[in-house]
Amino acid sequence: MVLALALSPLMLLTAPKVPIEREALMQFLWSAGPAMLILAGTFVYVRALLRERRRIESRLEDVVEERTRELQAINQELRDEIFVRQQAERSFRRSSRHFRALFDTAATPIMLIDSGFRIRQWNASAETLFGYSRDEAVGRHLIETFIPEEYRDEMSWKILKTLGAGANNREILETGIQAYDGTDHIILWNLNLLHDEEDDRQQLILIGQNISEIRKTQDQLHYLAHFDVLTGTANRRLFEDRCRRALASADRHGHNCALIGLDVDHFKRINDTLGHDAGDTLLKTLSQRLKENVREEDTIARLGGDEFAVLLRHVSGAEGCEKVARGILEAITEPVTVPGGELVITSSIGITVAPDDGTSYERLLKNADMAMYRAKKAGRNNIQFFSEEMNQEVQRQMSLEQELRAGIRAGELVLHYQPVLDARSGEIVGLESLLRWNHPGRGLLTPKDFLEVAEQSGQLHAIGEWICNNACLQARAIQTMSGTPVRISINLSSRQYNHPHLADELQRTITDTRIDPALLMVEIDERILSDRLEETAAVLHKLKAIGIGLTLDRFGSGLSSLTLLRELPFDQVKIDSALLHRAPGDENTAAITHTLISLARQLSLTVAAAGVESEEQDRFLRQSGCHLFQGHRFSPPVSSDQLADLFAEVRQGRRLLPEIPDNPAVRNR
Repeated sequence: MVLALALSPLMLLTAPKVPIEREALMQFLWSAGPAMLILAGTFVYVRALLRERRRIESRLEDVVEERTRELQAINQELRDEIFVRQQAERSFRRSSRHFRALFDTAATPIMLIDSGFRIRQWNASAETLFGYSRDEAVGRHLIETFIPEEYRDEMSWKILKTLGAGANNREILETGIQAYDGTDHIILWNLNLLHDEEDDRQQLILIGQNISEIRKTQDQLHYLAHFDVLTGTANRRLFEDRCRRALASADRHGHNCALIGLDVDHFKRINDTLGHDAGDTLLKTLSQRLKENVREEDTIARLGGDEFAVLLRHVSGAEGCEKVARGILEAITEPVTVPGGELVITSSIGITVAPDDGTSYERLLKNADMAMYRAKKAGRNNIQFFSEEMNQEVQRQMSLEQELRAGIRAGELVLHYQPVLDARSGEIVGLESLLRWNHPGRGLLTPKDFLEVAEQSGQLHAIGEWICNNACLQARAIQTMSGTPVRISINLSSRQYNHPHLADELQRTITDTRIDPALLMVEIDERILSDRLEETAAVLHKLKAIGIGLTLDRFGSGLSSLTLLRELPFDQVKIDSALLHRAPGDENTAAITHTLISLARQLSLTVAAAGVESEEQDRFLRQSGCHLFQGHRFSPPVSSDQLADLFAEVRQGRRLLPEIPDNPAVRNR
């Protein structure tokens, strides 16, 4: 009590301040006495403590409430995080399922390998492709088990490169594989690095694409682009490329290379008679024989049809070329079995040597062609080397071709006519139209000077049409000049005769010129007809139906004269001039010619002879019973402008058929 009273003044001093009323109260207490003052101080102090407690409790409640709110917020964040994690886990599980489904059901093979090249994952497509189940494949060494020897080094290097280059590195690799059943495939692999951060392991995922069919198609396209499908030899494109490479090598190392051009003699005849199957078999056999007679480093090409070329990459000049060519020529002439029989073929070969004859592919190919055509002209089945004279001849031919085109346009072609005489009366009963070219620089040219050029340049058919039109037009004037019927003979070339509309064209010409078809004679070379007898008969019967006369020219030059006379509707035959020239001095030829004339007479055919130049030939023909004569002995060919004078001279008594008084035994039959 004493302590409380002692402390009361201090408590009063330390007590919280109160309003003025409190001071008044304190003064009252101080005046009331010490005990009362102490009691009042205690009361005030206690009251102040209670008030402070309430304040502290209020503050604690605020702190607790604030902390509770914070905890609630943290709890909400935790709940949200847990929810997000749950969603992520569900998404991960769903993605894992999707990835597994994608991995397992992917149409392309996918596998996972470790740094030791051992398989860790293996999908269903890989099982199908390789033929191994997942359990059988996992743990196996990829390269040693499934990759062929020739691809192993490259694939190992690519895998190691990907493993050591970091996460951003990717590689693409094409390899072959061998499946369990032994089949081979070509796979395009996409290599991607997978890095496991937890255990620091590196793995590689390989995603493959089976491109076997694509590569097969590409190989086929490449083959078609560079090789001939029928024979398996190089085509023109590949051959050109290899020739250019060989020329570059020859120039760099100073050696020779050569180009050989060849084709099959009369190949078209084989196709026409035995069919294209036989022709194809022949070409395959020919290409195989060529391969057997050249080195592996050389190239054989089929340039088109029956035309082949051989590139000899390295030869010892002309001698080495000729040795190879002789071997080829001998191999080709061996019998060939084809559908329809057995054939013995020949070939014409042309050779050009680089760099002696040229240093470009185009030049060498041209040279080989020129040499090959020279071989054909030399009788076929032989070898010709290119020479500069050939080139000059080709240049002359090209120049002549251009001049001929210009000459046709300028009207430089003309017709000359050679009289055909009756062997008894000597009268002109016919005229053979003969083509001439009135060349402005070389004078009057005969067909032998330019007809081959016309045929090679495709102008022969047009020239033939011109001859028919002009001969028919002039025939009407000739009848007026002669006063008696004179038949006009026209020669048909092989191209004209083989034209499918020959009869129609002649019919149109006869109609346009209004000439009597009986005054028109068509002469057809026996050698043209003998190969195509059935087609020949059809064409000639059409001409005969029009009313045109038919003459078998060069009678006796072929081997089928009897068949032609029996099967075809000819009106007359013309003895082959080669027989006529030899007959007076050769008993065997004379006997053959006598027989042919007698045969024709027995078949009621008129027998004519052209090219009579000497008295001996004239006498022989009269003795043999020939009906009609033609040749320089009687009259050379004359131009259409000179015909009027010729007929006038005949009417005035000129006799074109000379007498032979020294031979009383002459009998005119």
